[in-house]
Amino acid sequence: MKYIFSLFFLLSFSLLGTAQKIDKTLLKSYSKEELTKIKNTDPEHYEVLVYAIDHGTYLSEYNEAKHGQLNLKELPRIESLPSFTDLNLKIEAFNQYFYAPKLDKIVVVKSEWVLNFEKSKEE
Repeated sequence: MKYIFSLFFLLSFSLLGTAQKIDKTLLKSYSKEELTKIKNTDPEHYEVLVYAIDHGTYLSEYNEAKHGQLNLKELPRIESLPSFTDLNLKIEAFNQYFYAPKLDKIVVVKSEWVLNFEKSKEE
C-alpha cells in the first residue's frame, strides 16, 4: 500500500512540475489571467498553445524578389528556430511572418487553424 501511495505521489508531483514548466513558457506570451481563462473556458485552445510551444514555428527560404516588398519585421538576434514564446508572440487566427537576417530566412508562426489541423493529424 505504501508503494502504491508513493508511486501516486511521485507521478502527481512530476505532472505538476511539467504543467508549471509549460505555464512558465506560455507566460512569455500570455498573462497569468489569460492562461487561467483559456484553461477554464477553452481547454482545447490551451492544448493548441501547448502543442505550439514545440510545433508553432518553422523557417522558410527568403527570396528578395518575392518577399522584399512585404515589409517584414526583422528579428536581428535570431540565430536558430525560435518558439513563438521566444518572440513574445501570441498564436493568432492568421500566420505571422518575420525576417531573420542572420539566417537569411523567414520565420513563420503558424495560425491556430494550422496548429489545430496538425495536432488532429497526430491524434
